[in-house]
Amino acid sequence: MVMRVLVRSRSGNLILAFFGAIYALSAIAVLGWFVVDVWMSGAMMDLLLQIALIAAAACGVWFLSIARQNLRGEHRAAHK
Repeated sequence: MVMRVLVRSRSGNLILAFFGAIYALSAIAVLGWFVVDVWMSGAMMDLLLQIALIAAAACGVWFLSIARQNLRGEHRAAHK
């Protein structure tokens, strides 16, 4: 099952893309800093935080892909 998110306005899609980029870049930056700071720390909490940061970066990339699809008009082809 594919989740479809339809944002009809161009400005809404640009805002979604902007916040997706900010979300992904900040999660990747914090993950990089976190890995360097606690390198080879075997605590379970550190592993969980790293997984959460990877998930946050994936969500940001997902927002970007939604905005890209909506701006290209790919949702119109799927509905026809």
